[in-house]
Amino acid sequence: MLTAIYLTQGISAMGNNVNTPQIINFNKHQYGGANKNWSVDFDHEGYTYFGNSIGLLEFDGVSWNLHPSPNGFAVRAIAIDQNNRIYTGGYREIGYWERNKKGKLEYFSLTEHVEKHFSQNEEFWHIFTIGEKVFFQSFSGIYIYSADGFEVINIDGFITHAAIIDDQLLIALKDRGVFKIVSNKYVPHLESDFFSGKTITFISDSLYPGEYLIGTESNGIYRYNISLNKAEEWAPQQTNFFIRNNINNGVISRESSIIIGSILGGIKILDKNGNEEEVINVESGLQSNTVHALACDSLGNIWVASDKGLDFISFSSSDSYSVFQHKELGSVYSAALYNDVLYAGTNQGLFRRPWGIPNKPFSLVPGTQRQIWNCNIIDDKLFVGHNSGTFIIDHQDNHKAKRISNHAGAYSITPVPEKLDHLIQSTYTDLVVYSKENGQWNISNTIKGFSNLIRFLEFDHRDNLWASHLYHGVYKIRLNETLDSAEHVTYFGKGSAMWRPGTRLRTFKVENRIVFTNKKQLFTYDDLNDSIVSYDFLNENLGEYSTSFRIVSAPGSHYWFINSEGIALFKIRSGEILKINEFPISLFSNNLIPQEENIIPIDSKKALLCLENGYAILDAGATDSGDRITSEALQLREVSINDQKGEIVTLSPYQEKITIPYNQNNLALRYSFPLYSAETIRFQYKIDGLTEEWSAPAERPEFIINRIPKGDYIINVRATNNWQKSSAVHELKLTVNPPWYQSKVAIAGYALFFAGLFFLGKHITIQRVKLNEKHKREEKEHELVQLRNENLRSELSFKSRQLANSTLGMVKKNEFLMSLKEKLKRQKEQLGIRYPDKYYKEMISKIDTNISGDDEWKLFEHNFNQAHETFLQTLKSEYPDLTPSDLRLCAFLRINLTSKEIAPLLGISVRGVENHRYRVRKKLNLSADTDLTEFILTLQNGKGQSFSIDR
Repeated sequence: MLTAIYLTQGISAMGNNVNTPQIINFNKHQYGGANKNWSVDFDHEGYTYFGNSIGLLEFDGVSWNLHPSPNGFAVRAIAIDQNNRIYTGGYREIGYWERNKKGKLEYFSLTEHVEKHFSQNEEFWHIFTIGEKVFFQSFSGIYIYSADGFEVINIDGFITHAAIIDDQLLIALKDRGVFKIVSNKYVPHLESDFFSGKTITFISDSLYPGEYLIGTESNGIYRYNISLNKAEEWAPQQTNFFIRNNINNGVISRESSIIIGSILGGIKILDKNGNEEEVINVESGLQSNTVHALACDSLGNIWVASDKGLDFISFSSSDSYSVFQHKELGSVYSAALYNDVLYAGTNQGLFRRPWGIPNKPFSLVPGTQRQIWNCNIIDDKLFVGHNSGTFIIDHQDNHKAKRISNHAGAYSITPVPEKLDHLIQSTYTDLVVYSKENGQWNISNTIKGFSNLIRFLEFDHRDNLWASHLYHGVYKIRLNETLDSAEHVTYFGKGSAMWRPGTRLRTFKVENRIVFTNKKQLFTYDDLNDSIVSYDFLNENLGEYSTSFRIVSAPGSHYWFINSEGIALFKIRSGEILKINEFPISLFSNNLIPQEENIIPIDSKKALLCLENGYAILDAGATDSGDRITSEALQLREVSINDQKGEIVTLSPYQEKITIPYNQNNLALRYSFPLYSAETIRFQYKIDGLTEEWSAPAERPEFIINRIPKGDYIINVRATNNWQKSSAVHELKLTVNPPWYQSKVAIAGYALFFAGLFFLGKHITIQRVKLNEKHKREEKEHELVQLRNENLRSELSFKSRQLANSTLGMVKKNEFLMSLKEKLKRQKEQLGIRYPDKYYKEMISKIDTNISGDDEWKLFEHNFNQAHETFLQTLKSEYPDLTPSDLRLCAFLRINLTSKEIAPLLGISVRGVENHRYRVRKKLNLSADTDLTEFILTLQNGKGQSFSIDR
């Protein structure tokens, strides 16, 4: 397979028959190496390798890779063993290449193991493999490599050529003969005077039993009888060519053709009898006439290594069709094969060339310049419909063009039934009648009563003439007996069953029945009802070709049908339809002339298809109709992934399944497809689980698929050709792991996390419930405490009020008593002795007793202790120096009494109270800044409360 990117680089169509080779050139800019190439070989996976002046070239049918030589010099020789190991050799360097796990070739040098045996200028020109042994051939030695190491055979002579025949290595020594390598020695095999003065360039035994075919550099080719040890010149008619151009190499094709590569003359292909089949040189498409190496691949294609690049010569694509491009022709509208001369009617005139002479160019028939519309062979003469009239070509008149009509735009011409000496032709304006008199065809008359632009004419079985207008529809015309006028004309167009806006209605004949086309289905004429009806028999049996717009009859009840998708040959006879073969329109790369597609039968199964700038020969009987691709499959060669930052990771292409991380879900795939032929191949992919449709066809099997979602997929890749046939589908299983946050570990983490959250929530809920319950309990307890405190406060308030009332009562009583005492003292002072001392003292004593009465104090102390539980005990325990009088003062201060209020209670003056306060401060060790009353008030009572009296 060679894709279209290479096909556009130059296919040279040669000759005039179906087996014409096609040549594809590859230059250094395409393959990335040097101009000169020295050797060719093929591996078991379909790769082709070339020894290039700067390294090893690798071609997989699509892509080129250059592997630089290890020492920078040319790779002269290549051989590939049964394990696909690639051995190479050049100047003082031998080794092998193997693929690593990622599909890349790696080089392993063997030079160091055997370099001591190299001559100063040792260079290796051929390599051969036999079983497990590898033979490296230089000009002066054979180096045999195996698992045990190297064995070296030094040759006494100059090796000009080496070959493997019957699993035995033969070497040709200059002037001496042919030797065999036996048991790591070289022994004589063919020795005679024949070899004196000759340089052997190839040896083969594939054509004649018991004989070799031996090619020499400048003495020709010989058949050498092994048993008689005698040589006989082979193909002496070619010897001058060989001597003049120097034979450099030769191979035998699978069809037993001998392919000779020369130094100066390119390639000559001969049959087994020495007859020339092809000459392929620079003039016919090679890049150079100096052929360094030749090789035939498994499909019979020829690979050429030359001074100026690489050439691919294919014979395989021409089994079913061949395209012939001749730019000098212009667009071909019609053609005819007339007396072994091919006539091509084009937009530039009528051209001709001999049918049986290869490479003969077309020449213009004088006087026929400008548009040709139609070529028909009638009565052993070629009628040519021209833009300016009608011409006849008569082979008996030296193929000259003779004008017989000046009616412009000569289109279709057809014999008149039962009047074979008359013809009717359509033109731009009139229907023209021709008659034959004295063996000559001349214009007779035009038909009156009908004038129109008619493209196609056909007579039906009732002698009605059907005429297709170029644009407006179809007419049924009944002519009179003298063919000079139309007796009746019926129009079938707008309003008829077959009318389609924008579509040209055309008239043809199949098995003597009129057929009309409208690009949707086929119609016919129902003469019983005088109407146009669907032609169900053809529509149901032709399948998609019921949409044909051109029908051309061929010998043996064969018919060519053309629609927008393809061209097919059917055999239609006695109510049976058989499809012989079909050709997709895509084969001809849109080279058909729109609205003027035409095909000209050559025989029952071959035909010439008219194209722009040439034509194609179709062979519907050929076995190869693009089927070769169906037995081939693509091979995965490179796999890489990358992330959004563009960091690329290369994977092994040898896996049936690849797994990639989500953050590297951009995938790049490169395939090879080593089907070597000149047909155009395209490539498609689809991804099961992601896309249902195949991708648009691509020129190269290189696909980049970005941002693939997580999941499991199957990537399907196939190759398709212009026959709309495809290769076996290559399947690659792909798994894109979920992103880290969707991985199993992450999901397990999420599960643990949410489980933790659940249990934490549950725990928090439980704690909250417990806390709520605790709060409720505390609230209840608080309410109880508050209620108790309120009760206590109520009780305390009550007792405090009692204490306050009783204290105030004491204060008032004592104040009264003290005021009474003072009044008595004033009376005593005024009355003197008149107030007896006895009574005065008795009254004062009773007043003092009531002022400092113990009973009242006990009552006060009782009430005070109820309001200020353990206050006095706490104060006494902390300050043991306090006297009962001090405690009383502190008690009075506790209930927030002033010195003035305390004085009557203690029966002393305010000054005395202040002095007493001073003494208490000292006992309490209070600083000068500390207020005694404030200190007493802040002391906690037995119930943890401070107290003051609200007065």
